[in-house]
Amino acid sequence: MQKFNFIFLRSDKVLVSQKKYSDWKEIQNEFDDYMAHIGFDSIDEIKEYMQFDYKLNEEKAFKESRKISESNSDYVEIEL
Repeated sequence: MQKFNFIFLRSDKVLVSQKKYSDWKEIQNEFDDYMAHIGFDSIDEIKEYMQFDYKLNEEKAFKESRKISESNSDYVEIEL
């Protein structure tokens, strides 16, 4: 698995996790409302993904990616 995981939940939340998972089933078991996830190797990849797929401007993508890099928590909620 990658270093970071975007976790999409049915509750319309998107979390980024730095927790290490062995496979997607482990993520699914942790969240009752799990829908899907995407793995990334770096925060720069996450920033590019948010800008390209969610059309976030550079400032907003930087703000959201900074929340990830500054967090000591396993999960960070991202506002797309």
